[in-house]
Parts: sequence; C-alpha cells; structure tokens
Amino acid sequence: MSAEHLPYFGAPPPRTPRPAQDEPTLRGKRVVLSRPDGFVYDVRAISELETDTSGRQVVRVVTEEAYFRWMFTGQAAASEAYPARLVWVE
Repeated sequence: MSAEHLPYFGAPPPRTPRPAQDEPTLRGKRVVLSRPDGFVYDVRAISELETDTSGRQVVRVVTEEAYFRWMFTGQAAASEAYPARLVWVE
C-alpha cells in the first residue's frame, strides 16, 4: 500500500512532561532536566529514584548518545546523579 492511499489521521497529541517522582519506572526513559539556564533535552534515566548520602532523591542520567552506546556495546557511561524534583519524563 502506498502512502497516498493511507487516510490522514491528524497530528499526534502533544506530550505533557510528568514529574519523575510520580513515575512508577524511570530506567531507560527520555527525561528533561530543569536547570537555571533552561531545559536540557536528549537525556535518558539509567536508574530508578535513589536516595543519596544527603537524603535527597536523585535519578542517575546520561546523554542519549551515551545511553545507546551502553546498550549496544556495553561500554559503561559516566552518569550524573540529578535531583529528582528537577527531572521530568517526556
């Protein structure tokens, strides 16, 4: 079937970011980091919510590139523990 014969379904609905703290599972999901200078996209969570030594909830994150390199080659990615209250799930 060619694309000309497919019906038009319209634009996909917009996605509303969800707080990471409300998400049942995080590992592997695309997330957005809230920073003072703006939002950072193209990031993946590589952990669930964790509690750091200060008692804060954090999520370990890496760039999309590092995430897929890790998935395909097993090469460990340097991750960053980011405050969970500043992480949003796409």
